[in-house]
Amino acid sequence: MYRVAREIDFCYGHRLLNYEGKCKNLHGHNGRLIVTFEVAGLDDRGMVVDFSDIKRVISQWIDDHLDHRMILCRRDPAVPLLQ
Repeated sequence: MYRVAREIDFCYGHRLLNYEGKCKNLHGHNGRLIVTFEVAGLDDRGMVVDFSDIKRVISQWIDDHLDHRMILCRRDPAVPLLQ
């Protein structure tokens, strides 16, 4: 079995609804996604996966949808203000 992993860091903001602690306020975090690929055998290039493919597909999706985004519940009253 062959395995490779790629760590992708991103930043995002959010808040907790119906919560009385300080996390009820808008605040940010640094997130990390770890993507692991595991295969029984290597491809004809001797690779599990081409890291440029991971960057092109997964890293691009993270950049487009999560990185430097505010992630809120749809019923959060702040949503209309931030759109």
